[in-house]
Amino acid sequence: MTTVEILGLVAVFLVLVIGVSAWLLVVVHQRRMVASVGSLPVALKRGDGRWANGVGRYAGDELVWYRTLSLSPVAAMRLTRTELSVESSRAWDPSRDMALRPNLSIVECRFRGERISLGFPDSGVTGFLSWLEASAPRF
Repeated sequence: MTTVEILGLVAVFLVLVIGVSAWLLVVVHQRRMVASVGSLPVALKRGDGRWANGVGRYAGDELVWYRTLSLSPVAAMRLTRTELSVESSRAWDPSRDMALRPNLSIVECRFRGERISLGFPDSGVTGFLSWLEASAPRF
């Protein structure tokens, strides 16, 4: 075996190790996010964009949303309760929501003038609506 072949094998091995390590970091990060108190899986779609899976966590007057396939510790979106309004709610529709799991309920919202769709597990919709209505009175 020549030196070039050995270096090629080492490079392939390093790429595999780095790839598996990155995948493990994403999985561990996601599990940690979902396991924290007040967190639940939430899919999000902005306007006519694509669905993105993530984790939502209630933090006071905000629903903080983290993208699942990201190592960033920073929230991808913060939905403030006072700027969020529900327009409609519907069940998962295979013709519109193929990218999502079939057991989700979709809530169509407005946030700062933008249409946002949130996909919650069936039990999460009730919690979301309760959280949204539980704000202090506005004067």
